[in-house]
Amino acid sequence: MDIISRAMRKGLHLCENMAVEEQTWERFLEVSEKKKVFIFGAGGGTGYFLRNRCSDIKIFSVVDNDKNMQNQKLGLCCADAWHTEYADMIIQNPDALNDYDRQGMVVLITSTNYYFPIAKQLKHMGIDNYYVLLMLEANKRKRQKDIIEEDFNKIQNEYIEWCCHQDVADNKIVMLIGVYGEHARQITKALLEMKSDLDIVWIMDNLNEEEPEGVRKIYCKNWKSYIYEMETAKIWVYDDLVPKIIRKRRNQYYIQAKHWSSITLKKFYLDDKANYKSAEVMERIKSDGERMDYLFSGSRFDEDSCKSGFMFKGESVRVGSARSDILFDNSIRKKVLSNLGLNESAKICLYVPTYRLKECEKSSSMKIALDMDILPKILKDKWGGEWFLLVRLHPSLKLNEDELPSDIHIMNVGNYPNSEELVAVSDVLITDYSSIMFEQAYRELPVFLYAPDRWKYIDVERGLLIDYEKLPFPIAESNGELHQCIKSFEQKTYEKKVIDFLDFYGVHEDGHASERAAKFIIKLLQNTNI
Repeated sequence: MDIISRAMRKGLHLCENMAVEEQTWERFLEVSEKKKVFIFGAGGGTGYFLRNRCSDIKIFSVVDNDKNMQNQKLGLCCADAWHTEYADMIIQNPDALNDYDRQGMVVLITSTNYYFPIAKQLKHMGIDNYYVLLMLEANKRKRQKDIIEEDFNKIQNEYIEWCCHQDVADNKIVMLIGVYGEHARQITKALLEMKSDLDIVWIMDNLNEEEPEGVRKIYCKNWKSYIYEMETAKIWVYDDLVPKIIRKRRNQYYIQAKHWSSITLKKFYLDDKANYKSAEVMERIKSDGERMDYLFSGSRFDEDSCKSGFMFKGESVRVGSARSDILFDNSIRKKVLSNLGLNESAKICLYVPTYRLKECEKSSSMKIALDMDILPKILKDKWGGEWFLLVRLHPSLKLNEDELPSDIHIMNVGNYPNSEELVAVSDVLITDYSSIMFEQAYRELPVFLYAPDRWKYIDVERGLLIDYEKLPFPIAESNGELHQCIKSFEQKTYEKKVIDFLDFYGVHEDGHASERAAKFIIKLLQNTNI
């Protein structure tokens, strides 16, 4: 089913504006003759248009409301513009439409889901000459009952087949820089320092993030370039599941880096029965685990949990946690504090609660129970200095700014690109069930667990791989208990608990995991004895 058919099945082609609902291609072609044609949207609808109608129409420019796409090349964002005459066209902010004569332009809205608010936006800008791709196609299909629906799956499979007949580049490494990506960032840095002739490709969802010199970025929603790079790379380094549609070829290597460090608290994937009830999803995880060749791990515990959670059957390579290397970089503090607009003397408490599945299903925002108003004072009374509370929710959630007190000492750092850098500058970390707790502990710095829904979470939400009571961190179920844990904190006693805990699980981070990972990758590329 193509994008138009899906939208029509949802009834999205039905609207109150009859003039819009009755739009036709014939009228659009007549009106657009000798006018500048602007495309509003750079997503799937534009891809459909480029595949099916673009030969009749010359595009003048493309605009989009998505800031992630603005100022990017159309060929980077849209698969069907890739390697065409429109590949280098820059996607602009819709405000660019104001630079042109209204009488000399026509706008084609290609979004199938958001055409109505876009139309209102155009009307507000004084632009009445607009057409909607969905309406044009819907009316065409209504008139031509025997029209053949575009078979996108066939188009995609034929393209994959073509890609799989292309040569695999012996120096190409594809890495996922998606929701997480911290392992890949550190491994990339080490690779670039060791070898200069590598073709490193980052698969990204945030196109505004800068890539290092020597790295090419690919947009994860550009299915053509995504598939091509994957099918022609020698090595994949992923911290998530590789999309099912990607075929692993005989002479390729798949390294699973997972997105946590050398130890994790919560059950995941196949072991997380609460979140993965679908047989189809379970089968996808198993099949992906079967095609993993190597696992970058940091402990025996890490390896055993991945064998169970991923159904991993390949070879473990105990390099440590590449993402955690940054914690041992003494130069990072000055950079991060400067980015946050803070003095180097600032004391940092990082609060990183994890998401709740039921809460996520209801809303993308999260209600915070932590008493943020008084916490900086409690920390100052304990350790002195000027304290700042940095709040960072799970990537799946957004922080409602109304939740934050109006205080310069409390900051929302949800948009900061690298969570590890925030951990690296934190003097104290507060979390509930996030495995980021262990990374703060690698440097034996204070970690406090604030878990007001502790029993409900553990019994209903997620199962744990480690007994919560056996963690080496003070546990509080209320703000009062948390304040008391901070006041009574004793560093030497804490350090012994942390060291004993990490020794028990065989976790020993030293800041050089990315170097070991990079050396392994280079040997794999060279087919030397690994």
